[in-house]
Amino acid sequence: MTLHPTSHPMRPPSLAHKAAWPVALGLSPLLYAQGKWVRKQSPRLPHAPGPWEGEAPGPEPLSVLGVGDSTIAGVGVSDPLHGLIPQFSLALHNSTQRGVSWRSVGESGATSKEILARFLAPALAAPADIVMVSLGANDAKNLKPLGATIARFERLINALHDGHPQAVLIFSSLPAFYLFPTLPQPLRSIIYAHSQAIERSIRPLIESRPFAMMSPPPTEYHDEFFASDGFHPSEIGYRDWAQWALDDALERGALEHLDAR
Repeated sequence: MTLHPTSHPMRPPSLAHKAAWPVALGLSPLLYAQGKWVRKQSPRLPHAPGPWEGEAPGPEPLSVLGVGDSTIAGVGVSDPLHGLIPQFSLALHNSTQRGVSWRSVGESGATSKEILARFLAPALAAPADIVMVSLGANDAKNLKPLGATIARFERLINALHDGHPQAVLIFSSLPAFYLFPTLPQPLRSIIYAHSQAIERSIRPLIESRPFAMMSPPPTEYHDEFFASDGFHPSEIGYRDWAQWALDDALERGALEHLDAR
């Protein structure tokens, strides 16, 4: 399996990005108060109800596994079919005319540490052709140390590949927090800078593997992208995100090796 090179520039994190975490320590009382205010103002949405698995029947079926946080758990939608992994799978089904089954593993609020500790075993419990990972937003939002986060992502990449050696791994970029309307300043800028430190560090780790890729970051969020909490995607947001991720994967030839199966 060899993916076409990404057209997205892989710039290393700047000094400003790396400084976000120590700056956050100095501003922790203010940032804590702002975070508490945001949680109070925003409705707390549940994850999508079960089942977190399904299928679209057809020939030569493919299996899709989703691993990660609230976006894998479908926070923001009331019908599990409208979540990220089902929408990606249905778009894949429509594009290839092949059968597709899917399942999701993870929970709202999960960090990379929690995924490794609690969800790796179920993620490896059944074979998968495509593994879609949406993770890192909580590492950024909760200001987890950069070095530890990078190390955990590397462990996750290796573990998922060892458990699914024939699968392509598709990692989502981290959210563009600077575009989130519900986050006040300076909380918004600090979370975004820390998320960029994480993303710009893990993107080369992911892209250096011939079996893995990371989607480009979003340049904007349209008016209907967010759910009522202004933080998680809506039905339309998940649909558009899924199609964006699939189009990028197809353009880079990430799924070409599956044609022979």
